[in-house]
Amino acid sequence: MGASITKYAYAVSGAHVYEKNYFRKSDMDKLLAAPSYEAVVAILQERGWTMPDDTRDSGKILDLELARAWAWVQKSAPDPTIFRVLILRNDFHNLKAGIKCLLSDFDVDAQFCKPSSIDPSLMKESIENHAFDQLPAPFAELGQEVYDLLVRTGDGQMADVLIDRKCLDEITKEAEASGVDLLKEEMEIYTATCNIKTAFRAIKTGKDGAFLEKALSSGNKTISKEKLIACAGAEKKMDELLSYLGTTSYSSGTKYLSSSPAEFEKWVDDQMLSLLLPTKYSPLGPEPLIGFYLGKEAEIRNIRIILAAKQNNLPLEVVSGRLRRLYE
Repeated sequence: MGASITKYAYAVSGAHVYEKNYFRKSDMDKLLAAPSYEAVVAILQERGWTMPDDTRDSGKILDLELARAWAWVQKSAPDPTIFRVLILRNDFHNLKAGIKCLLSDFDVDAQFCKPSSIDPSLMKESIENHAFDQLPAPFAELGQEVYDLLVRTGDGQMADVLIDRKCLDEITKEAEASGVDLLKEEMEIYTATCNIKTAFRAIKTGKDGAFLEKALSSGNKTISKEKLIACAGAEKKMDELLSYLGTTSYSSGTKYLSSSPAEFEKWVDDQMLSLLLPTKYSPLGPEPLIGFYLGKEAEIRNIRIILAAKQNNLPLEVVSGRLRRLYE
């Protein structure tokens, strides 16, 4: 057994202890049954969640909890760099949000996602000063390209395409470089289903193959970029797309694309979570730490839904159907 696996023993042990305080399905049922938003917040406090000054700010509550879990991974993992891919999409979101907010005079701080590998203050400063070279690759070159595009053309859609595709390409690249099979599999599902959603929306709105050539990322093993592009050129575009997707490992989920995109998102989240469970109780290796963080994300995703439901007085039966699978 290699040292690269055994060096995770202490961190994995700590993760298993931390996870004992994760919310289970029975806990989610209690949150759903709580009489008010304030009652849910009180339960979260009892479980040790840090609260902001304004407890009505549900986004801040969730950000603080996720940041706490991420900080623990960074502190405990013997090689924290391999986990960066788990939050890489936040950095690309922040680049996009920062440039767009600068050009439209919106408050960028309210739009940043956390945690991120690039300090939000550095991202903000680089964008505001047009000093993209302060950012690491590939953000420096990409930021300048997107900024120039928006100033020159105002084409927000193409700016989104450039950033979103680069994000997926980098996720695939970093997952492969990690050498961790579980990380590769998780990011394969994430990037492939992002490509599926892009192709579906593009075909639905009449975009052609040339647009998809620019918009779709490369490198997926479970979905063919070329076949997705070919569907956009077919006579019955949507029929061809759904027919092709029916031959892939995503067929049981893509049936929701036309009827309920939200159900497809839920299906994707549940598929990614299910991949984590076989290694949940492994004593060694980075896999349990991957599960630790993505499991916390799943927990927070559900609590976000519950908090929003309490704030908006949504029926329990509607809310319970939206909840995702948990890391248990």
